[in-house]
Amino acid sequence: MLKKWIGKVFVVMWRPLKLFPELTEADNVRYKVIFLNNVFTFAGIVSLTMSVIRWEKQPFLGIIDLIFGCLAFVLLGVLHRYKKNIELISSIALWLCFVQFLTVFFLATGSHSRSALLLLILAAAFYLKGRVTGYYMLAILLALVAGNHMIQVFPSDDSNLDILSLGFYLLAQFFIIRNYECLRESQTNHLKALNVDLEALVKQRTDQLAVANTALEFEKENFKRLSITDHLTGLSNRHHFEMVFAEHTPATTRRKITDALILIDIDYFKKINDTHGHVLGDAVIKAVATCIKKNSRISDITVRWGGDELIIYAPRTTLKQATQLAEKVRHQINSLHIPGVGSISISAGVAVLHQGDTLSQLLQRADLALYEAKQAGRNSVSASN
Repeated sequence: MLKKWIGKVFVVMWRPLKLFPELTEADNVRYKVIFLNNVFTFAGIVSLTMSVIRWEKQPFLGIIDLIFGCLAFVLLGVLHRYKKNIELISSIALWLCFVQFLTVFFLATGSHSRSALLLLILAAAFYLKGRVTGYYMLAILLALVAGNHMIQVFPSDDSNLDILSLGFYLLAQFFIIRNYECLRESQTNHLKALNVDLEALVKQRTDQLAVANTALEFEKENFKRLSITDHLTGLSNRHHFEMVFAEHTPATTRRKITDALILIDIDYFKKINDTHGHVLGDAVIKAVATCIKKNSRISDITVRWGGDELIIYAPRTTLKQATQLAEKVRHQINSLHIPGVGSISISAGVAVLHQGDTLSQLLQRADLALYEAKQAGRNSVSASN
């Protein structure tokens, strides 16, 4: 049992000697734990060593050092068990160090340890203010004092205990400061790495967002195109044409040349559907729509109005010009040969937009002209004023 307990003590004492023990806390706590881990260990070692050195000549100070050394290792165990209370543990440790330094300073009468403590405090003040020169000046001072004590160039009253105490205090502070520097450098590097990772992540997210926005814009454009396009023929659909006509009509009142509308109907389309089926019927509509689009002008609007009815809306076009365009389209469609169906024909009615006309009125006149073309035997074009 005793052997097991001693083994645990050595494990606790040895583990803190690692400069960067593996911990699982968040980084802001992790660095504090590592720093206190090393401070408690070396504070305990120095205090215990000083208690042994002082035991003969200054037993009271030796007892004080022994007590604070044990407290340092107790705090070390508490730190490893209650890492969440690191702020409280840190405050307790600082107060203990303060009390220990004050006690040694006031009770170490007749010893140069008092001046050593003052020099250490001064060096720490220089260091904490960012003046590392203060620490090196102290190291030089220690080397000069120790060297003079050994060779006695200038006789001094310092005892071996005083020099040894000064060396141990400086060694402890050296380790604490170096630990702090290493941890701060490690934390700085860690933060830089996090910043690099964060910048890379932000860039990645920005690129992904740009790709997503591009895809979204493409989808919006695609959706907009689909919403105004007839899915079978690729021509404008009825809804789109009604919107364009409503926006376009007020401008026509200021023109001398008005717009024309050609209403096209495929001859005997019901018979084609009934005889050959809807698949070939759709193929006929698609072929007619392609031919109309191909033979229309860039300024013309080609529309699938519904079923086998198609429209060519020709801006700035006279009735005569629109009739000629309708005849051209009729001739081109009549020359088509559709596999499984053969040749087909269309009838067309032409009308021009009058001032104050609605789309319904314009279509009504075009429909009357279309009816006349069908009555004339189909495969023909008729115009209406």
